[in-house]
Amino acid sequence: MDCCAHEGPDGGDARFDIKKVADGVYAAVASPAYKVNCNTAIIENADGVMVVDTHSKPSAAKVIIERLREMTRKPVRYVVNTHFHWDHWHGNEAYPAAYPDAEIVTNQITREAMLRKGLKRIQDHVRQVPGEIAKLTADIQAASPAQRGKLEADLRLAESYLGEVRALKPALPTIAFEKTMKLYRRDREIHLLHLGRAHTEGDVFVYLPKEKVVITGDAMIGWTPYMGDGYPEDWAGTLDNLAQLDFTHIIMGHGDVTGREWLSTFRSYVHDMVVAVRHEAATGATLDEVKQRVTAKLAPHYEKPFSTYGDYRPWRTGLAANIERTFGMVS
Repeated sequence: MDCCAHEGPDGGDARFDIKKVADGVYAAVASPAYKVNCNTAIIENADGVMVVDTHSKPSAAKVIIERLREMTRKPVRYVVNTHFHWDHWHGNEAYPAAYPDAEIVTNQITREAMLRKGLKRIQDHVRQVPGEIAKLTADIQAASPAQRGKLEADLRLAESYLGEVRALKPALPTIAFEKTMKLYRRDREIHLLHLGRAHTEGDVFVYLPKEKVVITGDAMIGWTPYMGDGYPEDWAGTLDNLAQLDFTHIIMGHGDVTGREWLSTFRSYVHDMVVAVRHEAATGATLDEVKQRVTAKLAPHYEKPFSTYGDYRPWRTGLAANIERTFGMVS
């Protein structure tokens, strides 16, 4: 099971490459999808399995469950949610359905965010996706033959997603911790840590000290971070706290498994962006002026490393949103 592509039997957009990271530790790296799926970390212990994050919909989680049943007869005992965003916990319900004794774990901040914000956003999706479907339908009518195939596939995926989100039975965490939770299994230690605010107020990091692996959720990803619920001014400091841990491999929320070198690049981007926005805002520049100047300043250093995923997540689009979020907080 070192590496293999796996997808659901319905041929949907839930596709994962399963990669061995350490003994008993695997990353299910999500491929780009119409409705984005996060990566899942799989930790196989002597008495059961821990899964970290559950994707944007139950059907995607079921793809991982199907793969787990091929890997091991052990049950999933713990499901960890790293934060409250939809693409990391909307598949939760699939796990207690498949493994009735599974506990869902996060910190108290994240559980409260699920209740306060996450449940409302499910209803937002129910209201918004019909508009996406209508737009795709109109785009198909106006499309060239070369464009039509992709649009028709996206339409099928949007319709399927709407059916899933309407039927969603949100499974909230059953265990919540404050700062730290440690699990001592017979064969390994697993530390669940809150290191500070970054992508959200309550980001959970999962650390395996013996294996020197850390799982970051979206506090680190393989492309430009989303900061819409984030804390740009705190983010680099939280990553500095992460850097104090002894690890060699990082399973991120999105993107391939990486090492400490990407932590350095990612942290520097966040820090330099915040410093540049703060400097420009202090001159009295408008938001549009700040976007133009900061983009020109950062592009030589960061556009190439943050463009690995090309058109799927363009760096300049993400940077513009990051600048806007940061400008609103520092000005």
